[in-house]
Amino acid sequence: MEILNKTADGLKRRYNVLIPKVELDAAVTEKLQETAKKVRLDGFRPGKAPLDVIRRMYGDSLVDEAKKKAITDSSKKIIKDEGVSVSFAYITDIVKEDENGLEFLLKFEALPSFELKDVSSIEITKYIAEIGDEKVTDVLEAIRKEHKKWIESDKNAEEGQKIVVDLCLRAPDKKLQKGEIKDLEIIMGDATLVDNFWKHFIGAKVGRIKEFSIAYPTNFSEKTFAGKTVEYKAVIKKIFDPAEHKIDDEFAKSMGYENLEQAREWAKARLVSKYDHLSKDVMSRDLLDKITDMYDFDIPQNIVDIENSVISKRITEEAQKLGVEFSSHVQSECLKISERRVRLGLVIAEIAKREKISATQNEISQYINRIALLHPGQEKAVWKTYTRSENLQAVISPILERKVTEFLLNKVKIQEKKCSIEELVALDEETFDFFKDAPKSEPKKLAKGNTDEKTKPAKKKSPSKKEAE
Repeated sequence: MEILNKTADGLKRRYNVLIPKVELDAAVTEKLQETAKKVRLDGFRPGKAPLDVIRRMYGDSLVDEAKKKAITDSSKKIIKDEGVSVSFAYITDIVKEDENGLEFLLKFEALPSFELKDVSSIEITKYIAEIGDEKVTDVLEAIRKEHKKWIESDKNAEEGQKIVVDLCLRAPDKKLQKGEIKDLEIIMGDATLVDNFWKHFIGAKVGRIKEFSIAYPTNFSEKTFAGKTVEYKAVIKKIFDPAEHKIDDEFAKSMGYENLEQAREWAKARLVSKYDHLSKDVMSRDLLDKITDMYDFDIPQNIVDIENSVISKRITEEAQKLGVEFSSHVQSECLKISERRVRLGLVIAEIAKREKISATQNEISQYINRIALLHPGQEKAVWKTYTRSENLQAVISPILERKVTEFLLNKVKIQEKKCSIEELVALDEETFDFFKDAPKSEPKKLAKGNTDEKTKPAKKKSPSKKEAE
C-alpha cells in the first residue's frame, strides 16, 4: 500500500492511496483459497478444489469482495498509523484500476485534539427554595381533593359512588373457566373499566345479585380475556357516598400518619426533595454552559449536521403547533445550539476517559426501561431499538453527562442562595424562547416525515383471572 497524496483542511482528511497490483492479486488469491476450503465439489476432496475452478464458479463476486477487503484493511491501517480518531465514519471511492494496481480515495473527519482545562475556578450558585407553610398546605390540599372520604350509604348505586362486590366470572375458554373476586371495590364512573363495567350496577341495592356478560374485543390488552365473552355474577355488599376530608388528624391517619403534624412533615420533606432536584438541574446546566464557554476548538461538521437535523426537526414541529414560521433566525440559533452541544459532548467524553467514568450495564438498562415506560405496549420494540450497537451511544451519552457533571460539581466553587419557589422554577425554564416574538399564523404543513407521533389510548382495566384466583 502506498499513500500517493494526502491533504488536510481543518479536521477533514483526504488520502489518495494505491494498492499495488501484486498486493491486489495476493488479496484475490487469499480470498479464493479461503473460499476453496469451505466449498465441496464433486470429484475433489473437501477443500482441495483448484483455484481456477473456484474463480470460474464464483466469478467477479469473489474478486470484488477481495478488493473491498483490501481497501478496508488499507484504510484502517492508514487511520491507525496516522494516529487519528475518525469522528463518524470514513468514506472510500475507487479512483481507477490499471496495470499499476487499484487507486482509491479515503475521506473522513478526525476528532479534534484539545487539552482539558481546570474547572476549580468556576463559581456556581446553588439555589435553595424557601418553603413556607402555605406550600405545605397546598400539597395536602391536592391530596385531599384527589382522595375521597367514603361514607356508607343506603341509597341505590349511582355514578360517583363506590361499591363493594363479590364477583364471580366464568367463560367457555379452558384457560378462563371460573373464578371469584372477594370485596372488589368499583368506583361508579371509572372510565378505565372496560365496556363501562360500572354501568351494570346502576340502580342496584345492597344485597342484590347482578348478572351480565361482556364480549371483550380481540385486541384487548389482557390476552386471557381478548376475544372472549365472559359472564359475570355479582353480589353488592356495600355502597358508599363520597365526602370530602378536612385537613385534620383524621385525614392524616387516612394517609398513614399518626397525626396532622407528621403528615405536614412528610409534605415538607417531599417539597424539599422536589426543589432540591430542581436546584441541581439548574446548577448542572449552569456548570455545563460555563464549561462549554471555556473551549473553542474545531468540531467535526458531520456530527454537527446530525445534531442539527435532530434539533431542527423538534423545533420545526414546535413551530407547526404554534402556527409560526421556522425563520432563518431560528435556523441559525438551532445551528449554534448544535455546535455547542457537539463541543460539550466531546469535552464530556474526554473527561470521562481521563477519570475512567463509564456507564454500567445496570444504568443502561434502567435508562432504556424509563424510555420503554413512556411507550406502553411497545416495550420490546424500544429495547430492541436502543440495544442495537448503532443506537447505544444515544443511551450512554446522557448517562456519562450526568456522572461527569456530578464529578465536576465536587471540583467547582459552590455558593448557596435562598430564593422563592417561583424564582427557582423560572431559573429552570428554557433560557431561549425561539418563538417569543413571532407573529402567529395558520399552522403550516410540515415537511414530509416530520409528523407528530400518535399516542395510543390508555388501556382499560378489568378483573383478571389472576385476581379471580
